[in-house]
Formats: sequence, C-alpha cells, structure tokens
Amino acid sequence: MRRLPSYLLLLLGCMILMSCERSVFKGFDKMENGTYMQFHSVNNQGDMPQIGDYVVVAVKQTLGDSLFFSSEYEEDGTLEFELTKPEFVGDMMAGLLNMHIDDSATVAFLVDSMCIKSLGMNAVPSYLTAGMPVYIDMKLIDIIPAETVASQREYELKLMKQYDEDRLAMYYSDEKNKITENGLIILSVKGKGRGAKNDDVLMINFNLLTLDGDTLLNLYDGEPIAVKCGDFELGAGFAEAMRYVPEGGEAHFVIPSSLAFDSAGLENYIAPYTSFILNVKNTAIYTQEEYEKEQKRLREAADAEDQRRLEEEPARIEKFVKEHNVSVAPSATGVYYLEIVKGAGRSAEKGDLVSIHYNLYNIEDKLIETSYGSEPMQFIYGNNEMVPGIEEALEHMKVGGKATIIVPSKMGFGDIAIDNELPANSTVIFDLELVEVQKIR
Repeated sequence: MRRLPSYLLLLLGCMILMSCERSVFKGFDKMENGTYMQFHSVNNQGDMPQIGDYVVVAVKQTLGDSLFFSSEYEEDGTLEFELTKPEFVGDMMAGLLNMHIDDSATVAFLVDSMCIKSLGMNAVPSYLTAGMPVYIDMKLIDIIPAETVASQREYELKLMKQYDEDRLAMYYSDEKNKITENGLIILSVKGKGRGAKNDDVLMINFNLLTLDGDTLLNLYDGEPIAVKCGDFELGAGFAEAMRYVPEGGEAHFVIPSSLAFDSAGLENYIAPYTSFILNVKNTAIYTQEEYEKEQKRLREAADAEDQRRLEEEPARIEKFVKEHNVSVAPSATGVYYLEIVKGAGRSAEKGDLVSIHYNLYNIEDKLIETSYGSEPMQFIYGNNEMVPGIEEALEHMKVGGKATIIVPSKMGFGDIAIDNELPANSTVIFDLELVEVQKIR
C-alpha cells in the first residue's frame, strides 16, 4: 500500500473517457453534496469516512479503451491518503464522503472544475476539451479514523524523540566536544582566518548527515555557495555554526534537532527529531557590499563570455558541419535535419501527445543526456513544451523515423545555461526517434 502524494490527488482524475452534456452525466445520480455518482455495490451497514480520516482505496482509470492508471499495480493494490475538504463541488474527495466501507462507485465531474479549481489554471488547456467529463472508479476498502492516525503519530514521535536524545547524549557526554550555550555541539574547528559577522556572506561547501551517517544534503564538492551569516533558513543551529567557521578553514558540528526542524521535520525530506552532522569548509567571507561588487563583476564577465560565444557560433557550426561531412542545407531557422531512418507510421499534428527517444550532445560531440534505457519523453506537440529545434524536426518525421539534427542556440536552449557542458548560447545536437503519436482529444 502506497500513500498518495498530494500532487497525484490533483491529477488522478485527469483521464477523459467520452463527451457528454455539460451538466448531465448519463446513469449518474446527484448526491446531496452535489457529487455525481454511479454506485456499483453498496454496503449500507459499513462506516463512512469523515474529513481528516485516512482512507484505503482501490482506484482504476482508463483513457478511451486504454488503461491509464490502476492501483492494482501497487504493492497491495490500494492507495492510502488523507480525506481532505473537497476543492470543488463533486470532486473525488466529495465522492468518498458519500461512500461506506466496501462500497464501489464511479465519480464524474467536468474537466473544467479540475483544471481551474484544483490545478489553478485560468482555463482548460488546448489539449483538453472544455465540458468533457472526468471519471474515477473507486472502491473504499478501509477507513483509519483521524483519532487513530493522530494517536499513532504521537506514539511514533515519542519514539523518534527518545532515539534522537539517546544518540545526542553520546556527543554531549564526550569531553572532547565543545557545547555552546544554545546546545550546538562543536566537534572540531580548523583554520585561523577571520570569523563572519552578522549579514556577512560566506562562500561555503557543506554537507548534512544524520547521526546514523545517511546523507541528507551534499554540497561539499563543486562551486561554493553563498550563505548569509544570521540566515535561519536551515535552522538556528546552522546559523550559529556559521559564526565558528573561519575564513579559509573548516569545521564540524552536531546540530541537535531542537536547533533544526525539531518535531515538525521537513515534509517528504527530513523526519521529525532529526539531528544533523554538519561538515563545512569556508572559502571566503565578504561584507554585503563586497559580495554585491564581486557578483556584479562575475555577471559582467559571464555576459561577455555569453556574447562572445554567440558571436562565434556561426563559425563553430560551420566547422562542425565540415568535419562531419554534412551535405544538407540548413532550414531558414538554421536547423540541419539529417534523416537516418524514414518512418512508416503517422505524422504528428498539433495537439498530439508524442513520445520520443533522444540523445543530446554538445558541439564537442560529448553525450550530455539520453532517454534510451528509460521511458520515452512525452510532450504535447505544438504546445511550446519542447525546444523549437525538436518541434521543427518533427514536421519531417513519421513514427519509426530517426534523425540527427544540429540546432543553433536560438532554436535550442537560447541564453539559458544548462551546466558547464552546455553554457548559454550553445549549439546542440540531437539524435531523435519518433516512437509514438497519440490523439488525446
């Protein structure tokens, strides 16, 4: 059984099965709370859930004749999640409020409500049709009362707190460690440079580990990041620790959970009552004025480098084309399209859901990324979801087709720097394979 992520609750009803009148769902009854439902089995003797309870539900959804989602593929065939207040009249949560344990039913509502009220869109997107119904098939397997969940949670928190306190006790009792007035544990400090004052900016590398040695965040290698002295974003303990790390030196700390995220933790990331081991190395300390001046210098240098790369791009492309014996002419936008395999399937039309495999290279022929070995990448063709060069290439392709394209920066990622291998204004090369084209309306 898997707990349902909050974002999936919003998207779970997004599969469209058929058209119908805007406010009429044939074969469905309107419940007192406004939900349109069709019951397949009813257990009037069963309990009904309330908002705040956790529910265990079997869910199945289809798109046309194709199965899109089914909880039967989960570990025990169900999903568990908290029953929350309906976001609009007749949504999935509203439907569950009308069900008993062992009831089986289908909930129907309009895609307009989901897109606008749940997903916060201004209107139904172009790849969906306004006024079309969304159907969710559900069977309510079990209800875990809110009181039971709260009691279990309280018990678990007590165990977490006790475990954390037991682990911390070993550090507090070690005479080699220095304990600050606030309870921060200083394991060691190396270096004799100056310390940071409030509002100074430290250029640091660091990592955070649990007391069991599990890495929570690792920024120890690579370029230093800027951290403002006195910034409490990572908790009071982290902020206090920054005052003990000398410029050009390093330090190691234990941050008790009471100086971090305490009993709340950080949802889906850090458990409650998690104390940290913090390892830090400090490259430099700037006053706020010095930091802003340095950042301006770096921006100006980066802008100059980006401009130089843009000005030199035509020569780089010409050199690449010559070295690779490319004989085709570029399109009006500068994209070179080299067909490798001619497809025999259908072509993509605007609004279709296309699936592609790709290899992405920089102009030095270094492979940067590939979709092979995983699922194909999907996007709505013609909806500006993809780099323009790929959209243009698909105009020439059919399912089963393969091609290599040379994409100038203006038709690729433009002035966006992806990483050191693909800086701003980079020419990119794609190997493309059009795997599938699906109509979605």
